[in-house]
Amino acid sequence: MIEVKLPKIREDVNESLVVIWFVSEGDAVKKGDPLLEIQTEKEVSEVEAEASGTVNEIIYKRGESAKVGEVLATINPAENAHETKPEEQKIVENTEPETQIPDDGQKPEEQKITEDTEQPKEASGQTGPAKTLRLAPGLRKLARELNVPLESIAGTGRNGKITEKDIRRVAGQTAAAEPAAKAEELQQEESAPEESTTDQAIDEAQTKEAPEKETTQKNTENEELPSEQPQEDLGQQEQASLAEQAEAILEPDENDRESDAVPFSGIRGVIAKRMTESLQNSAQLTETAWADVTKLHSKKDALGKEVGWTAVVAKAAAQALGNHPLVNAHIKEGQILPQEAINLGFAIDTDRGLQVAVLQEADKHSLGDLQKHLADLAEKARNGQLPNEQSSGSTFTITTLGAYRIQFFTPIINPPETAILGIGTIETYLALEGGKVQERKRLPLSLTIDHRAIDGAPAAKFLGDLIGLLEKPKQLFKDDEVMEKEKKKAEKKKEKKKDKKKSKKKKS
Repeated sequence: MIEVKLPKIREDVNESLVVIWFVSEGDAVKKGDPLLEIQTEKEVSEVEAEASGTVNEIIYKRGESAKVGEVLATINPAENAHETKPEEQKIVENTEPETQIPDDGQKPEEQKITEDTEQPKEASGQTGPAKTLRLAPGLRKLARELNVPLESIAGTGRNGKITEKDIRRVAGQTAAAEPAAKAEELQQEESAPEESTTDQAIDEAQTKEAPEKETTQKNTENEELPSEQPQEDLGQQEQASLAEQAEAILEPDENDRESDAVPFSGIRGVIAKRMTESLQNSAQLTETAWADVTKLHSKKDALGKEVGWTAVVAKAAAQALGNHPLVNAHIKEGQILPQEAINLGFAIDTDRGLQVAVLQEADKHSLGDLQKHLADLAEKARNGQLPNEQSSGSTFTITTLGAYRIQFFTPIINPPETAILGIGTIETYLALEGGKVQERKRLPLSLTIDHRAIDGAPAAKFLGDLIGLLEKPKQLFKDDEVMEKEKKKAEKKKEKKKDKKKSKKKKS
């Protein structure tokens, strides 16, 4: 018997959540086939079969949390497949269609009508097993809210995965197609008013042997009903069945839920554990201050709407950290370890919980590059596709609640770091300057430090330097010109190397 154990995906993660199983007990699998999807605080991964065989037992069900090394399932090797043949044969025999003629006294015509009425149910595919789709919980919820059938979505993400854009695209196409579909249905009804529905066919079968008068009365009653009603009822039934099928695929059975309680498992459990340890094992202090960003606001508008405030603050923080090594440090084994590289972490809100995406050597990027990297990191984090190098190794973290109209708050440090910066929402205010009232813009900043490593005064100096850069855009973007020149030089060098290679090939 082969044991499928939870692998060690990351050095700092010892527990994972079972998101979904792609196989069931009794299914045949080949080596390399994906068996299940697991989720940690940082990423989503697949566990593949190490050998061919038959799934014998699934130990950890969907939604349960397991530790590294624990057995998730067992597989009966392919060489022992003959042991399951009698059961498989029995299943095949039980699922073979019956060919005997039913002895219920039905006339052949009545039997044919009855069979015809069963065809829509068979065509809908409700009797077959539902196909399991790989989709993040948040995307599943979005598909349900937009009434998008999952089988109609073609994934454009990595390895064919479905993204939020795919769901919204299909939803938009469906909304645009509904008026045309309704018009087509009305046109078909007008061109074929005498066409009988499934319900009318059943009525005719039941009244075939009745007197003609009764049959006429029944047909008259049917004609009095609106002709659109049966089609609308069938459409509603189809939508309901699709919704039920999606619920069966994506959500656990209601009977399996004892309550609406959210367990501390998977990402939620990891977040709870890390935040509790952060507060219990450190001495956290938060300092707050306003930054006057009136000039920077005008400068940012000139740069373009695509540049966000998080990227601007990250640019200033990366510069300021170079002069404050204790703020850009780790605490490990009772020691303060200043970090040479400035790797900024960004707290990103996802459907699975808070995740920290990391941009390595942020001080070496221009503002435009920072914005591009941030957008890419946010998309990967929300799709659960952050690789290891982009989800670990941060030396200083930035979190923002500005989009939610929050001003000052107390962000919790991301261990083993010594500080974290919180960004609030920009507000307009009036200031008195030279006896005149002027309209200004200001940005609230909240800096939480670990008082074991940083005292209040050094932390205030770092915050002051950061604010100074935000209030002087020329100084903030001074090195961007240097970076652009260096990039152009590097590109020219690459072009020269390519030209040399091409000339060597021609000579040879």
